[in-house]
Amino acid sequence: MATKVHPTTQTGTRGELKAAVIFADIGWAPPVKLSEDIGTDFITFARDTAAPEDKDDAWDLGAPVCLQIKGSPSEYATPDAIHKGESGWWFAESETYHFDHWLSFGLPYLLVLVDVTNQVAYWVEVNGDAIVATGKGRKIFVPANQKVDTDNLDALNRIAVARRKHTLEGAVWNGKLNDLGPADRLRNALVLPRLVAPHPNKSVSKLAFEEAAAMVVRNRYSELRRRGNRGQCPKPEQWKNHKDWGWRFVHALYELVTQGSASKFAQLESEARHRFERDACLVVQGCAEYASGNVAGALAPLLPSRSTKPADRGWLYVHRAAFLLELDKPDEAAEAAKKALVAIKALDGDLSVSVIRGGAAEVLYAVADFGVGDIEATVTAQDNAGTWWRTQDVSWALEKDLKLRFEGWTDNGSIHFLNSSAQADLSVAGWSAAFSGSWGSWRHLATLKAQLTLTSTNDVVLLGAALSDLVLIGEKKIAKDAARKIWMEGPIESLNSLVNTYAYRAWSRRDEGAVMAVFSQAGDLLKSEAADYVVQRIIDLINTDGSVRVRGNAWSFRWNEVDGALRRVLRAASPTSHERVAEFLAAEFATCDESVAIPVVRIANELAVTQLDLTCVNQLLEAATVRGDRYAIHLLEVLAPVIPAAVSELRARAEAGNVNAIRSLLVAGSTDRNDFIIFGRRAARTVRTMVQDVVGEGGTRKMTDHSSDQLDDLTLAALNTNDTKLWKQVTDALEACVIEETQQQRTIRRLGEQFQNLPRHVQRKLRSLVPSIHGTSFGVGFGSSRNEYAASVTQLRIAAGTVPDFEIEALLLAERRSDPVGFVRNLGAWNSARKLPLLATAIVDDNPRVREHAGYNIIKHARTFPDDRDRAFAIIRSAHALENGGALADGIAQGLSVFPDEGLADVEADLRSHPSAVIRGRFLHDH
Repeated sequence: MATKVHPTTQTGTRGELKAAVIFADIGWAPPVKLSEDIGTDFITFARDTAAPEDKDDAWDLGAPVCLQIKGSPSEYATPDAIHKGESGWWFAESETYHFDHWLSFGLPYLLVLVDVTNQVAYWVEVNGDAIVATGKGRKIFVPANQKVDTDNLDALNRIAVARRKHTLEGAVWNGKLNDLGPADRLRNALVLPRLVAPHPNKSVSKLAFEEAAAMVVRNRYSELRRRGNRGQCPKPEQWKNHKDWGWRFVHALYELVTQGSASKFAQLESEARHRFERDACLVVQGCAEYASGNVAGALAPLLPSRSTKPADRGWLYVHRAAFLLELDKPDEAAEAAKKALVAIKALDGDLSVSVIRGGAAEVLYAVADFGVGDIEATVTAQDNAGTWWRTQDVSWALEKDLKLRFEGWTDNGSIHFLNSSAQADLSVAGWSAAFSGSWGSWRHLATLKAQLTLTSTNDVVLLGAALSDLVLIGEKKIAKDAARKIWMEGPIESLNSLVNTYAYRAWSRRDEGAVMAVFSQAGDLLKSEAADYVVQRIIDLINTDGSVRVRGNAWSFRWNEVDGALRRVLRAASPTSHERVAEFLAAEFATCDESVAIPVVRIANELAVTQLDLTCVNQLLEAATVRGDRYAIHLLEVLAPVIPAAVSELRARAEAGNVNAIRSLLVAGSTDRNDFIIFGRRAARTVRTMVQDVVGEGGTRKMTDHSSDQLDDLTLAALNTNDTKLWKQVTDALEACVIEETQQQRTIRRLGEQFQNLPRHVQRKLRSLVPSIHGTSFGVGFGSSRNEYAASVTQLRIAAGTVPDFEIEALLLAERRSDPVGFVRNLGAWNSARKLPLLATAIVDDNPRVREHAGYNIIKHARTFPDDRDRAFAIIRSAHALENGGALADGIAQGLSVFPDEGLADVEADLRSHPSAVIRGRFLHDH
């Protein structure tokens, strides 16, 4: 039975056979037809028949070339189009599938048009330069002068071996857009913008929208405007309403990276012409939602469809994995990360895929059990072009910023104010990291950007946003340090709104610790009802979720975070919250281990015990009495001022020989001379050991550290008893000149402050010691104290009268430069009317601690020297009006609480309504 053969089949077969003969005629290996139809007709190997030694020999170049054959008996007989002055043919398709396939092969690819009748073949290399977008599909021009013949053999051989060089060589100049399929370009523009954006010095006749998108993510807006003015692309003002979807996408991307607005991507998704365009919009929307703190909203759009390309499927899944991990769903995160890796498994030639693989590996390592994660695979996956180039971009950005700061430091006139030039560069680098799924890199870049903001501006909105970013990415220590700095120096209103927002906002596993860190420095700014709410949330958090927070394979001990947060928040909380906390601590304390006992005692110290219900006090007392360790004594010390039973328990333990109990009795208010004698003798023994340790035996020296300042304990005991033996122990320790400086400085300051009340024989001894007194420095301070040793010695020398009056100011001025805090503290101790001008300079010092001490000391000075009262109060009012931080306000409040004066009634009234409960609390006991 005869079977009819369709004409197109005959033509196609004849075209392929003719092409095979034509390529064999130029000396290439006979093309081989693939046995399975995967969209490619033939594969051949290039050969060079022009070897210098023998023209008849052919040299195989080991360079495979793929061929796609299109044959026709008449269509390619005569050119029917002209492009850039050349005649030829346009080959067009309404979809992008075949072009994507040909470009993704990773091998040189030729589209060959065969004139079957005349047995002539025409070729064009399938690359990005040649492909033209048609709105929906793509087309490529095949020049009539590019015949498959010996005249074009050199050109064909160059194409065959061109890809042998490393894939990234020359990429910065040439870009990679031309090697990418139409469906891969937009993803690469967002993930690897440096690969797609044309070099700034490269001449470009027309910019594709993907190239413009890459330039946006490279912070090259001004260059885009210039190119638009030259006609190389639409002008930026035309992007928003441009008829082409791609340029509307560029406008939306520009709004996102410069203003943080992602409002247009939902509309762009619905208007997209291709699935890969819609998928890119979904990724961008998800990234924008996460960067704004809406993790659940970020996850919602990241769902691939059946028609989503494998690379884009991996792209969507790697973001799903990252966001599921943020939502504390490690199993689902791991599953999504595995799906991402499966989707991109066979796409190694696409560099954006390498970056996406890095994001997936990061998630899988984060959710692996401790010691199980494949660190080798994780590190290898992070070693990709996206990481390299982002690192270089960050280096360039910070280099520019450092140059600007150095010029400001040298005051060479080239700039007039300190600002950061790296903000925009870090921002776009961060967006590129986000788009690629490299969320660890995004968090690192966001941290750098926040730190630059915090060190470069006093703008309330910018500071609040920077601190909020640090919390979002979970940077506990940096957020804590920044909050402390802003509280002290201002603008305090940026913290005020932030903490009151965090009180009611959900806390994620990532940002929970950072929220606590901010509360630990600014929880006093909470409104009373917000503080009560936070207190209850923290109690519920520990009771419900436990002491350990787990996120992936990382963990944190919550009590270390709750400790500082509750202590500060309690300042603003109502008495009801203090009772709740007391009951909570009592329930924990009786049986907890040391890791919990330490924060419990510290929190208990912030309780308003005099306002607690007797039931709460008794619960704490009961919890303390069942323990026999030093933490129980510390808790009894807290309770002793309000309940005699706590004093009795401390007394019993002190009589049993517990030195900590003796100390606690004294802290709780005992005035029994015998308590001070016992306390002092025990401290003296420790001090002698300290001296012996530093002097050493057999050449061995060591620094002795203690939980309390033993030398200061000895001094307190001597001051409260005037016991000659105790005083001798104090002066002997100072005379040895070997104790670590920071373990001496508190004692020396105390002696300076009390010098006029010291026994005469002690005064004489100190006058003889102070000119040559010194200590040992081990490079670290006692209890992490600041080393103010030199300043404390100066104070004692002035108090002892060993410095001539005319030299005091010169001595203080020298100290002003080296130790501003020590300087202002010594000013307060200097009993001279001449110090007010110096205090006036200190109250506007850059260091908020200096301003705090100056505010207190000026008020003290006004009481001591009434003739300076009006001038002193005028300085206080001016400084207070200029200040927007908490440190100076707190110093003034402390001064007014100790030295009240109607002359500053207006300032006091202002401080009584201050946002900080710490500052308001200075006036709780009205004078």
